[in-house]
Amino acid sequence: MINNETYKVGVYLRLSCEDAKQKESSSITNQRDIINQYLTNHNLLCISEYVDDGVSGTTFDREGFNQMIKDIESHKINMVITKDLSRFGRNEGQQLRYLDYFYEKNIRYVAILDNVDTADESNMSNEMIPIQCFFNEKHVRDTSKKMRASVYNKRQQGLFLGKTAPYGYIKNPHNKYQLLIDSESSQVVQRIYSLFINGKSISEISRILSFEKIPIPSEYKKLKVGRKSTAYGIWDNRTISDILTLPTYAGNLTQGRAKKISYKSKKVIRTKKEDWIICEGKCPAIISNETFDMAQNIYQHNKNKHKHSQDLLLKGLVYCKECGHTIGFRLQKIKTKSKGEILKGYGNCNYWNKHKLYNVCTPHSIKYDELEQIVINDIQTICRKHLDFNVLKSVFEKNNPTQKVLNDLESKAITLSMNLKNSSQKLEDLYNDKLENIIDIDMYQKMAQRISSETLSQKQALKDINNQIYNIKEKLKQNIIDDTLINDYLHLEKPSVQLVTSLIKRIDIDEEKNISIFYKFRCP
Repeated sequence: MINNETYKVGVYLRLSCEDAKQKESSSITNQRDIINQYLTNHNLLCISEYVDDGVSGTTFDREGFNQMIKDIESHKINMVITKDLSRFGRNEGQQLRYLDYFYEKNIRYVAILDNVDTADESNMSNEMIPIQCFFNEKHVRDTSKKMRASVYNKRQQGLFLGKTAPYGYIKNPHNKYQLLIDSESSQVVQRIYSLFINGKSISEISRILSFEKIPIPSEYKKLKVGRKSTAYGIWDNRTISDILTLPTYAGNLTQGRAKKISYKSKKVIRTKKEDWIICEGKCPAIISNETFDMAQNIYQHNKNKHKHSQDLLLKGLVYCKECGHTIGFRLQKIKTKSKGEILKGYGNCNYWNKHKLYNVCTPHSIKYDELEQIVINDIQTICRKHLDFNVLKSVFEKNNPTQKVLNDLESKAITLSMNLKNSSQKLEDLYNDKLENIIDIDMYQKMAQRISSETLSQKQALKDINNQIYNIKEKLKQNIIDDTLINDYLHLEKPSVQLVTSLIKRIDIDEEKNISIFYKFRCP
């Protein structure tokens, strides 16, 4: 017979977020009531209570649980009670290991609803502990699969499921699954893209933003929720890279860029780009698709390039014709009276340079400044020969980013207007269904209320969009295309990485130093 007077009881209570979501009858209060009744019925004394509220059972690194183990080691308690085995944990391996630990330390363990009592050797339920632990973990595993499938389906539908909005956005306060543009941080995103496609490297952009004390995304979020902070933080190159490669900024909602390695672990890893979930047009765009594509082109050309390559107009575009590897340049800045500061130096095949001892490929030596001038002259000749000034001006006007935003807003306004007309027709049809007793009065009122609510929301959205359209049209009236910009384009007097990258696909250099320029368009 068990002498209950010898036991100093530690009561352990646990509730996970998943349990709360599934509305299990496992609340902390519920567990405490069941255990207190057991203590009363068996004349047991509770020495300490340990609580882990909102902690998953797959991990045993819990504050309350760790304190309980410390008290066991210090002999403060010699008995542990939980409502059932699942409250103790849902990780089969770890759970059985701790139960063995209890046995070694002569700790009596009771799981009330599973009828487990390790002090009662005749209790057949003790033999079922490994099986019960297996099913407890299986429950978590199955729940995890269902939740992942549900999350995946919602993401595929273009619903935003992140805890916080990406930098540059805020969550719609009326719809947590939608993103809205944040007026302040979105300007920083636009500036990052502008700096990048105009020749600034990622590290340069990081230094510029840090020097100007622009709050990094984490600090900006603190400021937005009202937390006072004098910190700004140092912009990290990875942060800039993530912003420059996130399709969300072009209006294509992107999710699933990271995932937990297992339901048992908190460790998060980055997923491959091909595994991202990208839904086109499912969020407002901060930058145009053209700007985003240009940034990706520059980013790919300059990935893993030498840290000084940002100074090159032709960075990432020059290749060895024989082996297909890139041509690397070793340059220095030289000041001249006529041209100011220019880059001087030579380029060689990178593959030859790394493996020259093995007699692979050849140097393909070429002067960078001469190559750059040849390329500029070739583009200049093509532009002068095939591009008309008035035609080019028209293209510039049509591709004005502000005009593109206006076109998108006007398209949305048309869609909303059509939806409002459909809503009116739906209400009329619904009223006729009520008159003909197809639906009852309760159903009519519920559906009519829902349609009316949607209509009010759409009317407000249409009003906001029309205000934006008016403001943009006023802005466009003052936004006249400068003829100097077009002349610069035609004569290439002020070449930029943005311009050259948008025109040239690659440049090949052969052993005889012949240069072949491949354009992204077909030259007549």
